[in-house]
Amino acid sequence: MNRIRILIPLGLLLCMSAIQAQTVNFNLTGTITPGVCRFTANNVDLGTYASTLFTGSYVTPFVDVPVTSQGCDPLVTSVHMRVTGTADVANAALFRGVTGIGIELQRKSPVLAVVPAGTNVDFTPVASGGTYLFQARFSQSAPTVAAGTVSSPVTINITYN
Repeated sequence: MNRIRILIPLGLLLCMSAIQAQTVNFNLTGTITPGVCRFTANNVDLGTYASTLFTGSYVTPFVDVPVTSQGCDPLVTSVHMRVTGTADVANAALFRGVTGIGIELQRKSPVLAVVPAGTNVDFTPVASGGTYLFQARFSQSAPTVAAGTVSSPVTINITYN
């Protein structure tokens, strides 16, 4: 009988050790993104002019340079543009054109000169189809000018919040 008394608690003890517990941990993840904006810009033709017009400090009329909004999320409260490019050899405030003729670029309103070394331009977001307006024109940068075709890349890095 003593053997049965010893075996029963021992058997129960062995059965209890077979019961196990486990804790499982996991993370809930996700990302909340800020509002999104989309923009487009097309090449802009500043026109065709005879090199003989540039006889001193000649400038051509301004031509609009629109950066078009494809829409911004309503959470976006400001649009920041950093404009850069290659400077004219004779005048670092102008973008590269042809010898003696650079390109002047500015925000249209309120007027703000944009220089190739980098200019920050801030805007309030506009609705889809609206524009962020710049304007550009040829500007004589040296006494001697050359004829030629102009292609001056301008880079706009856009951030918004």
